[in-house]
Amino acid sequence: MIGLAAGSSVLLAALGAAAPQGPATCAVQLDSVGGVARQVQVAPGTVHTFAGGGVWASCRGRPTAVRADSAAWYSDRDRVDFIGRVRFRDSTLTLDSRTASYYLHEERLEASGDVRLVNLETGSDITGPALTYLRAVSAVRDTADLLATGRPTVHYRAPSDGRSAPYTIVGQWVRLRGNDQAWAGGNVTVSREDFHAQADSAALDAGAGQGALLGHAQVQGRGATPYALSGRVVRFRLADRKVTRVEAQGAGEAQSTDWRLTADTIALDLVDEQIAAGTAWGDSLRPNARSDRYTMRADSLAIETPGQQLREIRGYGAALATAARDSLDGQPDWVAGDTLIARFDTAGQGKAALSELDARGRAKAYYRVYQEDGSTLAGINYSRGWRILVAFHERGVDRVRVLGEGDGVYLEPIPKKP
Repeated sequence: MIGLAAGSSVLLAALGAAAPQGPATCAVQLDSVGGVARQVQVAPGTVHTFAGGGVWASCRGRPTAVRADSAAWYSDRDRVDFIGRVRFRDSTLTLDSRTASYYLHEERLEASGDVRLVNLETGSDITGPALTYLRAVSAVRDTADLLATGRPTVHYRAPSDGRSAPYTIVGQWVRLRGNDQAWAGGNVTVSREDFHAQADSAALDAGAGQGALLGHAQVQGRGATPYALSGRVVRFRLADRKVTRVEAQGAGEAQSTDWRLTADTIALDLVDEQIAAGTAWGDSLRPNARSDRYTMRADSLAIETPGQQLREIRGYGAALATAARDSLDGQPDWVAGDTLIARFDTAGQGKAALSELDARGRAKAYYRVYQEDGSTLAGINYSRGWRILVAFHERGVDRVRVLGEGDGVYLEPIPKKP
């Protein structure tokens, strides 16, 4: 055993001649000891060194430094343990924790206890109980890799984000690779001022401008006109730090102020954090769009919502639109065709109101005609034609035009007996 006086400087790498450092890895040197350091030779060529009272260490010739209350160097294990108020710094990040172990040849730092890491290049930060940092070092790995466990919280910024609000990622574990890629698992939430999502797991590639939420995925837009989207998987695209497209795959459901949409797959295009357009398709769950008063079903649907104001729904393949208002016999008014287009105007209080239905190709319409009071039945009409145009007013059907060769039936109520 060799005792070292307080304030001495010891080159730790030189103590382990039996385990030489490669030129690309960190050669740790103990720069200063505030208390006492001692060396223990456990075998020929194998030395353990312990230091306390405040320890300052660094990687020789590199901008890497560690500060802690105490340290232990194990030459045979190629490991340095730092204990108590650990502060690690290199050219790319800072890390604080209660304890940390540095594995030199692997360039791996394992930290635990009140861990906080800050990326100096992007401003991203991680807080949690435990973290493993695999450093980017020549001849070891070309990209840094971080794995945080124990349900950490990550404020994630890509290099292009600048001063914009970060994504807040929370999960049972979170992995960051380089400055562009992130993964998380275990009841994950991802949120920002304009966006909130949750899923079983998540992946984000800011460099490629895309990401995915996997398992029980849900997305909510937090803009002036909110929206919601859910599915087994939700994939999204990013441009200029904003979500520009979201796509739900499997049991998809989307909802906005004026409508609700269900289908196997739903894709929404966003402009300025608002839904501008959407498409839906599927076999096991046929697309179905519903507003307060009407429902449309088809093999596929397309929705136009500029500024998230419903303007048009187009149905392709065995399309059918029905009124929510049922009659006494339980049969609602409906319009059908190979293609069906529903057009909307903005009514009072900003609500979308159906103004026209345009059915094309084997078009059919079944509707009731009411007298001017809007409640007394005047008759029931069934029409067929190549194209049917139905115009609406606030009480229901206003007029119907049948174009091309067609036919139909009009039934009047049986007058009551005196």
